[in-house]
Amino acid sequence: MKWDIFSHRRRDKKSKADDNVDKLIKIIEKFAPKKYRSERDLFYYNYKIMGLYRKPLLDLLETISHKSRFDSDKDVFVRELFLKVKDFYDPKDKLSLTEAIHDNELMKKFREIFLFFYEKKKAAQDVEGWLKDISF
Repeated sequence: MKWDIFSHRRRDKKSKADDNVDKLIKIIEKFAPKKYRSERDLFYYNYKIMGLYRKPLLDLLETISHKSRFDSDKDVFVRELFLKVKDFYDPKDKLSLTEAIHDNELMKKFREIFLFFYEKKKAAQDVEGWLKDISF
């Protein structure tokens, strides 16, 4: 007779935030370039397991998933996306907006969003110009 020694264990259910993240990932993966999937997994999606990053990640992915807004209302979209990127990469809110705009690593991550999620190489180069024109 074989006994299933693990039968008494229950699987942990995913949290609601994880479910929402997974839904957003599915939406994003429908339009995002396939060749950058590993970068998205490594630099963004993987953070859903860390409590500190769960909410900022959810907000960032929600904003990214609204791809059509980039074409229709670029200024507002870029501003909102930058704020979400700042929240995600600075979860303890140590940087002011001015410091964030001048932070090279944060700006690099912001440029990568346009490349990894939208494959807009020209947009990635123009990011600094867009942010200078936008008032926060």
